[in-house]
Amino acid sequence: MVLKRNVGNFFQETEQVALAPSNLIKGIEPSEDRLLQGRLFSYADTQMYRVGANAGSLPINQPRSAVNNGNQDGALNPNRTRDMVNYQPSRLQPRSTTDSARYSQLALSGTTQQQGITREQNFKQAGDLYRAYSKSEQRDLVNSFGQSLAVADEQSKHIILSYLYKADAEYGARVTKIAEGDLARVKALAADLQD
Repeated sequence: MVLKRNVGNFFQETEQVALAPSNLIKGIEPSEDRLLQGRLFSYADTQMYRVGANAGSLPINQPRSAVNNGNQDGALNPNRTRDMVNYQPSRLQPRSTTDSARYSQLALSGTTQQQGITREQNFKQAGDLYRAYSKSEQRDLVNSFGQSLAVADEQSKHIILSYLYKADAEYGARVTKIAEGDLARVKALAADLQD
């Protein structure tokens, strides 16, 4: 793909784009990554509500080859569907399936789980990100964050400032000064935080 021009019609070529990781071509399939598995559904579902049930029929989203999936009706459907069979398998209108397009069969075992990450490192990651910024980016972030926190209630302000201080002492001190916070209080709160 070569990006060599701006779009001709922003609404048709940008606003109506329905990107989703579930839009895959034959021979490519997603991994078992939990985050990706959730996004396979949620992104397409979001686009359906944002653009419409027939987003895939819009010119910007149409696949290059013809699709025979049985989808029909719904708002803004440009296709002329004349039959009532929109399911598969069907003896009334059988659709062929390509065995090479089927996902691989992976045997899975185990249980579903919902638990916290054992080593989150929230403060370390935030500090690393802050230190990766240029001096001007750090200055802009500190000024913006400090001015926003200056109007917050005292308790919330100091809790957030302690997070910043725990991430990076210089970062926290600079924002505390602009937000007119109590640095000693910030340090005490930060000392109780675990990463």
